[in-house]
Amino acid sequence: MIKRMAAATGLLALFLGAIPFSSHDYASVASAQSEEGSSIDILRYKINAELLPDSHTLKAQTIVTFKTAKQTQSAVLEMNGSLAITSVKGPDGKTELQFIQDRVNELNVKINLGQLYQAGAEITLTFEYAGPLATPEGGPIPDKRLAYVGPEGSYLFYSARWFPFHGYGADRATADISVTVPANWTVSGHSDNPVSPSPVKDGKRTFNFVESKPVLPGSIAAGQFITRTVNSGGVQIELNVLPGSEGRVEEYGKEIAQALQFYSGKFGPYAYGPRYVVAEIDEDTVETISGPGIAFLSHRMLVSEKPLRIEDIAREVAYQWWGLSVGLKRFDDAWLSQGLSQYSSVLYRESQESAAEFHDALAEVMELALAFEQDSSITRAPSQLNDQSPAYRSVVFYKGAYVYHMLRGTIGDEKFFNLLKTYYAAFSGKNAGIDDFEALADKVFGKNLRGFFGLWVDSTGVPEFRSDYSIIRTKEGKFKVRGTVRQNMDSFRGPVEIELESEGGRNVRTTVDLSGTSQDFEISSDGKPLDVVVDPDNRYLRISDAIRVSVIVRRGIQHFQREEYAEAMEQFTAARKLNSRSSWAWYNIGLLNLEQRNWTEAIESFSQALSGDMDPSWIEVWSYIRRGNAYDANGNRDRAVAEYKKAQESGKDYDGAQKAVEKYLAQPYKRERGVSHSG
Repeated sequence: MIKRMAAATGLLALFLGAIPFSSHDYASVASAQSEEGSSIDILRYKINAELLPDSHTLKAQTIVTFKTAKQTQSAVLEMNGSLAITSVKGPDGKTELQFIQDRVNELNVKINLGQLYQAGAEITLTFEYAGPLATPEGGPIPDKRLAYVGPEGSYLFYSARWFPFHGYGADRATADISVTVPANWTVSGHSDNPVSPSPVKDGKRTFNFVESKPVLPGSIAAGQFITRTVNSGGVQIELNVLPGSEGRVEEYGKEIAQALQFYSGKFGPYAYGPRYVVAEIDEDTVETISGPGIAFLSHRMLVSEKPLRIEDIAREVAYQWWGLSVGLKRFDDAWLSQGLSQYSSVLYRESQESAAEFHDALAEVMELALAFEQDSSITRAPSQLNDQSPAYRSVVFYKGAYVYHMLRGTIGDEKFFNLLKTYYAAFSGKNAGIDDFEALADKVFGKNLRGFFGLWVDSTGVPEFRSDYSIIRTKEGKFKVRGTVRQNMDSFRGPVEIELESEGGRNVRTTVDLSGTSQDFEISSDGKPLDVVVDPDNRYLRISDAIRVSVIVRRGIQHFQREEYAEAMEQFTAARKLNSRSSWAWYNIGLLNLEQRNWTEAIESFSQALSGDMDPSWIEVWSYIRRGNAYDANGNRDRAVAEYKKAQESGKDYDGAQKAVEKYLAQPYKRERGVSHSG
C-alpha cells in the first residue's frame, strides 16, 4: 500500500474523478491535524500566483484567514513539498512568524502564531513561496503529477496542495484567486464572476477567479487554449483545449450537456451557477479529475478515435453533485462520492441504452465489483487499500455502485430517487458521512436498513445462489417445477426472484423470501421447462460459476493494462480451465498474444473464442477484427480482409467495431500499443 497520500479520495480515482485522496496522505497528515489542524476552520483564501512556464516555476502569495475552534498558539497547514515557503507573516501583514515546513514526509507547514488565541478568533496569515512544478515530486501521488507548469500548458489541481490549506477534501472556503500568465495564454477555471483578463503588461496578463460560496478551491489549467462553448438547459459548457485537440470538442460538449441535464432532473440543480468548464490536461497526470464547476480531461481521451467513453464522462460530471457539492466528513466516507458518482453514470447509461444493453452494462459492473471484493469492505477500503489500485477501484467504485443499485431494488425506485434528491438538498454545500446517509435512508424508507448497510457496506462476502428442482407433468398436459433455492450466507435476507425458462420463450417468474440459507419454491408453466434461473435481473451482487470465470478474466485484464503479462496470462488461463469454452477468456488470451507479437498463437486464440460460448455477445465481431489484425501482422492480407468482411457482415457495432472494420479494410493493421478492446 502506498502510505503517502491524503484524506478523502477520488482519487483519482477522488475524483477520477474529482479529488485524489489516498491512504498515504491520510496517514501522514492525520496525526498532525489531530494535534493542531483540527483546531482551525479555513474561511477564505486570497491567492496571487504567477506561472513561469519556461522555468517550470510557480511563484505565489496566499493569504489564509481561518477561525480557531479552540484555544491555540499554533496551526498546521498542508503544502506541496516542491514549493518552498520563504516567509509567513502574521495578521498585521508585517510580523514574521516562525514556521517549520516538512517538504519530504508529512508535506505540511507548522506555524507558531506568536501568541495564544482564544476559541473563535479570526486569524489571517500571509505565505510567500515558490518552486518548480515539473514532476510528481512533492505531491501526493508518486508516479503522477497533479500540478505542472510548462511551456506546452499548465495545470494546478486542488489535490496537489499548491497553496497552503487545511482539512483535505473537507474544509471548504471562499476564494479569490488571481493567476498571471504569458500574454498569449488563457487560464481556465470556475468563477462565480465573469472571467476576463487584465490588460497586457510586460508581456503578461492576469485572470481572476472568485468563489463566493465555500468550496474546495484552486483547480485551474492554463495554456494557449482554443475555446468552444455549448449551451444547454441554462448552463454554458466551456471547453478549453490545446491546438490539435479540438476535433471532437463539440461531441464532448453535447454529451456533457446531456449528463448535466439528466442529473439536474434526477438529483437537483447543478450547484455552480451558469457555467461548467472543461480543460485539457496532459498524459502525465490522471485521465480525469474534477473541481467545483470544472472537469479536466486528458489529451489521450480527447483525441482518441474510439467512441466517447460515456461511463467516464458521466461519472466525472456526477462528481459535481457527489463529492464537490455534497462533500465528505472523513476519509472513510469515500463511498458516498465515488460509489454514487459511478452509479450515477450507470443511471445515465440506463437512460440512453436499451434494456438489453443496460443488462449487459450492469453485468459488467457486477464483474468489476467482484474482482477484488474480498480484499476489503467498502467502509474500510479507503484506509486499507491504495486508492490507485485496481482493488480500491473494484471495491469503492464498482461494488459501491452496485450497492446503490441494490438499495434501489430494496426500497423501490420512487423512494430511492426521493432519497437522492433529499440527500442532495439536505447536504449541498455541506459535508456528509455514511451514517448521515444511512439515517436519511431509514427515514425515507420508513424502516430500519441497518441489516442492508451492515451486510453490503460494512462487510465483505456475497451470496452464491444454487437451485435443485424436479419437473412434474400435470394431467392437463402442463408442467409444475418444485425445488429449493439455496445460498451460503447466514446474514443474507431478502426477496429473490426465480425465473422458469420454457420452450417458446414463455418464461414465468416467482419470488421467494429467502430469510435463511434455503427456501422452497414452486412454479407452473404451460411450456416445457428448460432451466431455472435464480435472480435473473441481477438484483443482488452475487457469485456463480459463470460470474466466477468473468471475475478471473477481469483480474487478468487489470494485470494486462499494467503490462504485467505473465500475471495476466495466469489469470486468463485459470478462467479457461474453469470453462474451456469461455470466449471471453480466449479472446483476452488472443489480445495478449497480439500485444506480444505472437501472431500464430493470437490467430488460434481468436478462433477458439469464435467457437466458444460467445459470451458476451460482442465477442464475435471483435474476434473477427482481431483475428484479421493477426493475419495482417503475419503478412497474410487476403485472410485479414476476409476476417474484416466477416465482422462487417455481422452487422454488430459494439464499441466502434464497424469504424474499425472500415479502417482496416482501407489499410493493413499495424500494431497499436494500448488500444486493444478488452471489454
